[in-house]
Amino acid sequence: MTTYQAAEELGVSIKTVQQWIEKGTLQGWKTPGGHRRVDMEDVRLLALKRSRKKSSSSGQPCKVLVIEDDPDICRLYELMSRTWQIQIAFHFAHDGLQGLIAFGKIHPDFIIVDLNIPRVDGFELIRTLSSQYDSDALRYCVVTGLTQDEIKKRGQLPADCPVLTKPVNFSTLEKLIADAYAEVSARPPAA
Repeated sequence: MTTYQAAEELGVSIKTVQQWIEKGTLQGWKTPGGHRRVDMEDVRLLALKRSRKKSSSSGQPCKVLVIEDDPDICRLYELMSRTWQIQIAFHFAHDGLQGLIAFGKIHPDFIIVDLNIPRVDGFELIRTLSSQYDSDALRYCVVTGLTQDEIKKRGQLPADCPVLTKPVNFSTLEKLIADAYAEVSARPPAA
């Protein structure tokens, strides 16, 4: 198989397949023309292992609320999460007001907030949630194209708020979500 075909079969990016070949996760080789190839059976075995790992993980998927008005970025979150070690159930809101309503309905384990969103911007949304909920109950990060100076001019964020700049470092985002989900999962159920 080509790396493109393997990526399609595994539901990951071509770059991820290339990295797996380099790490030895997938057995691959290069043709005399310099193109990478992988064994079809190895790809299918890896796909099976990945699906078993996801289905046998701690039961419920991590509920992630993404408050982002760009549908392409929302799709990118879904695509990139396919390679993560935790199972994610995404919920999307395309403006701040929808985000506040969705928060109340789904009680997410983690929230990803863009600061430049319509109706209620990300600054006001975070202030509203912070004033209404115990900080231990809120696990979130900001993903923005704004610089630190622009953020300071528009409004202050809580000191402990992780800020990721666009383009998103998905490894960092995965770690933030996984750490938050581990904390949520370790808590005893509410009475």
